[in-house]
Parts: sequence; C-alpha cells; structure tokens
Amino acid sequence: MVGYTLRPGDVFVGYTIERVLGAGGMGAVYLAKDPRLPRRTALKLLDRNLTAGDEIRVRFEQEADHASRLEHPNIVAIFDRGRDSDQDWIAMQYVPGTDASEAVRDRPMDPERAVHIITETAKALDYAHENGVIHRDVKPANILLGNAGSGQPERVVLTDFGIAKALNDTQQLTKSGSLVATLLYAAPEVFEGIRLDGRSDVYSLGCTLFRLLTGRVPYPGPDLLAIVRGHLEAPIPSPSALRPELPQEFDEVIRRALGENRDLRTPNCLALAEAARRALAVPSVPIPEARYSRTQPTAIRREVPYQPPPPQQQQPPTRSPLTNSPAPNSRPRRLRIAFAGAVLASIGLVAVVAFVFWPDSKAVPAQSVLAFSGLDYPVGLAVSSTGDVLVADNNNNRIVKLAVGADTQTVLPFTGLDHPTGVAISSAGDVFVTDTKNNRVLKLAVGQSDPTELPFTDLAGPVGLVVTARGDVFVADNNNDRVVALPAGSNRQTQLPFTGLAGPTGITANSAGDLIVADTDNNRVLLLRSGSTSQITLPFTGLASPTGVAVDIATGDIVVTDNKNGRVVSLPRGSEPPTAVPFTDLARPIGVAVSELGDLFVTDSSRVLKLPDALTNSR
Repeated sequence: MVGYTLRPGDVFVGYTIERVLGAGGMGAVYLAKDPRLPRRTALKLLDRNLTAGDEIRVRFEQEADHASRLEHPNIVAIFDRGRDSDQDWIAMQYVPGTDASEAVRDRPMDPERAVHIITETAKALDYAHENGVIHRDVKPANILLGNAGSGQPERVVLTDFGIAKALNDTQQLTKSGSLVATLLYAAPEVFEGIRLDGRSDVYSLGCTLFRLLTGRVPYPGPDLLAIVRGHLEAPIPSPSALRPELPQEFDEVIRRALGENRDLRTPNCLALAEAARRALAVPSVPIPEARYSRTQPTAIRREVPYQPPPPQQQQPPTRSPLTNSPAPNSRPRRLRIAFAGAVLASIGLVAVVAFVFWPDSKAVPAQSVLAFSGLDYPVGLAVSSTGDVLVADNNNNRIVKLAVGADTQTVLPFTGLDHPTGVAISSAGDVFVTDTKNNRVLKLAVGQSDPTELPFTDLAGPVGLVVTARGDVFVADNNNDRVVALPAGSNRQTQLPFTGLAGPTGITANSAGDLIVADTDNNRVLLLRSGSTSQITLPFTGLASPTGVAVDIATGDIVVTDNKNGRVVSLPRGSEPPTAVPFTDLARPIGVAVSELGDLFVTDSSRVLKLPDALTNSR
C-alpha cells in the first residue's frame, strides 16, 4: 500500500492498530481499537497511489456517504470518515468471523445455508436499492458471516460499498466509464456500458448463489476476455449438472437470475431469494454417498480428499423441437455484427478493467536477494509484524535475523543447535525454533537471552512449526509422520487427527485457526479445519516434494514451495486453480513466508529471495 504503512500498536487518528484485516484495489483494512468507545473497528485507508486525480478519492468518500445512510442489520455500519495528511480513511463496523468465499473455499455449501445467506444478503440489497444505492460488487468475499449466538441463525452482513453509486449519479462520477465490478460476478450490462440499476445486483447475487451451491463461478476463464465472453455469450449453466443431488428447480432460479435481458431477469433480490427457498423445499435427488458429503466416521479414520467439481457443462438449456428460437433468457452465440461488436467492446473494456484493478500489471516487481551472508542451506523462515526476516541456517546451526531496512544480519542467542529447520514468530514477538537433530522445540521470549525448551515428547525430526494468535504451537514431526500441538498454557502435547502422513514438513495456520500441512512424501497439501477431524486434500497438482507452506493472512491465499519442480505455487482463496508465483531461476526452494503487506519470501540454495506483492502478480 502506498501511503501509510501501519503496524500493530501504531496509532492513526486516534485508532490503535491491532492487525491487518485485508487489502484490496482501493487500499488496506486494519483491525483497530476505537479511540473513544470500547469496541474494535475496521479501519479502511485509501491507497494514496490512486489519488493522482480526484476520481478514486471522490468514489472512496462516496462509499462512506452512501453506506452511512444505509441503516440495516445486514449492512456493515459506517462510524466515521476523514482525511489526515492526504490520507483518506473510513471507520467501519468490525464483524468477527469469516466470509462466504472462505466458507465455500474447499467444497460447495449446504443448500439450506446457501439459501439463508442469499436471503439475508437480498434483504440488504433491496433495502439499498430502495434508498437509491446499488452495490456493484456483490460476491461471496463481500458477504461477512458471523456468529449470532446459541440457537440463532448465522449472521450475514454485506460490506464494501466501495464501488457503489447513487442511482441518480450512476453515469456522472466516472467520466471514462471505467468498470469497477468484479468480473466473475458482473452483469452483462456492466461490459456493455449502459446505465446500471438494481437488476445488476440481482445478476451478481445469482452468480453468488451458483458459487455457493456448486463451489465454482458460472463463467470461469483463463483470462479477462474469456470471462467477459462467458457473461455475454455462454449458455447459462445449471447447478444440478455440477451437483446432481440438488433439486433441478435451482436450475430455473439461476436461469432467471442470470438472464442477459434484464427486463426478463428476476425483478429484485428478495424475489430471487424466495425462488431459491421454494427450490429448496423440493426433495433432493437421492444419491448415495453424494459427491460432496463427508465420509461417516468408522473404526479406521479415512481422509476425505478434495474432489473438484466435474467439468462445467457447455450445453445450452433444452429447447423445444418445435422452434429454433432461444428460451427467453438463454444466450445464443452472436454470429453477426453484434458478435463482432461485443467482442471488440469486450477487449476495450478488459483493458479498462485491467487498469482499474491492476494498475501496475505491466511492471511486475522484480525479486531481490536479501542481504544475508554466509548462509549454508537456509530452510525455514518467518517474517515479523514489523517486517524483520528470520531464517533457520541449517548447516551453520544458527538462527539469523535481518531487521527491516538493515543491510547486516544478526545471530539470535540460540546455543547448542543441531541442524535447526523451522522458525516461527508469535504475535508478541517470541521466537520458536525446531532443533531438528536434537528432537526439541525451543522458545526465545522477547527480551530474554536464554531460550527454553517446550515440553514436547518423543519427537523424531521435528521440522516445520507454527504459532497461532492465541499461542498454540503446532509442529510437523517429520520422522513420526504426525502433527503434534502444545496448546497455549498447557504442558501436555496432543496429536492432530491427520491420517496417512508421510514425511510432513511445512505447516501453517490461517486466521480461522485451520491448519495447512505440506505432506512432502505424498506430494500433497492438506487442510484440517479448526475443530474438525476430517482432513481435506487441497487442489494442488503436479507437486514434487512440497516442503514449505504459508498463508497470506489478509487474503487467505495459500503458498507452497514445490521443491523438486523448482517453483512456488499459490492457491487463491476461492475455487480458482493454483497458479505459479513469478519467481525466476529457482533451484530448490524450501521455506516460504508471507509478510502482512503481501510480500513473499523464499529460501533457495544459499539465499533468501523477496518478491514484493507476489500473490497479486501471480493471479
């Protein structure tokens, strides 16, 4: 983010920063303590790189103005906004929990839950439309899911009206007609440059329902142009074709919501939700061992591997043999001038969209070699909240640190190490190390010069480790083919219910406390949800000795070092396939870490590489 870079403990306009919540096209969002009230706030700062002109700043200010007048239980509340030394900011309601994109990351959603989420979101959208505001960026990531208390339905709150416009100001704000809606969920009229209204949000909500029910977007594509052409030309997909146990009535719900002709589209969001609720009431097709159901527990635990949906059907909705005309909302291919015009317009609009979302796409940041010296087989690494980089220098039996902005490393006061492999930093700044050949885990508390040994037992080649926000320590016990934990405040370790592990190495945790493990000898990456006993195999393909694993806390993206293939791959949050991170000339990458600002660090041979904002540039 260009402008302020806030760290935990910093104070900005009275708000005390706790941590980064996320980053997007317009700036970053921080969790902060309110300066006057006993509450936590989501503090959003506009990226000042976008304010060379006034257009984005005006849109940012209108976000607060529009959303602040929307008082609804399903809409994030705006508390305050202002400007400090050319830095625009908004203080918003903080909703602890997750979002719908994260909830559907690994498998489609239970239909009852999906319909509940769509219904609550529809209430928010129709209320906004009645008050002259359209959202323009309805998607799972903007639907927050929180706990409502025992016995209460899941709380659903719509956020990020950052690209909303007043209906009476739809065509005045952006002189260039730039597109700011997310392409995967955007209505056809967005690409056609015509005046938008609430029916565009209906379309996006229909795309969101499709994603929740099937685990994939309706029109995926390898590039922006393919996605745009999907919205404009492709047949409307049927949820039941991807998930046969769904009532086929959902197909009609999607067909009407995703109609290209918005005059024939479902008229409003609550009408869409009600149609989905009626479809839900139809008995499901009985399919034993349904594709997305978890295996019931047995005497011998078995993992539940990730099973991606089958290829999307590309056949249009069935037409009557008595007519050649399309159904009201089907999408015949545009074979005449309209087709050529739409494609040319799409190409032009894609260029605009690329500028809006990826202004630096032509200047991908170059990787750099950090100023460590004398490294001999660096393995694990960690990045502190302040940007300091720590490395386990395996063959030199030491832990070295390169402070942010420094060009000289320091050696931390760990003694007697025998080929240390993993290193982690707690939120308090304590440093944890796996002393691999000594079969122990050490902790160096802040301000101390003597490490202490943690009470793990019977370790055999501990490798990777991670410390959660609440202080739980998890270790990949390599030679024992297991993952063990030492809960915060406990002196007794526990074993995690992973099954079939073979030489696990890297381990990390996301903001929800879910564990991700590189199961190296099995060439796979596993996910174990917090509180679950069933692991999931993530959809990484073609791995050869995956070793390091990290997660971008702000986005949920998962990064893996594919050691023998000499590459680093990332799995973006959502259903997108893994992509290669644009490192160059890698030999055998091992460790990986992501900073709070999204910079990626990798150990490779005798060096540590840094790629700024790497995950953004790999998408």
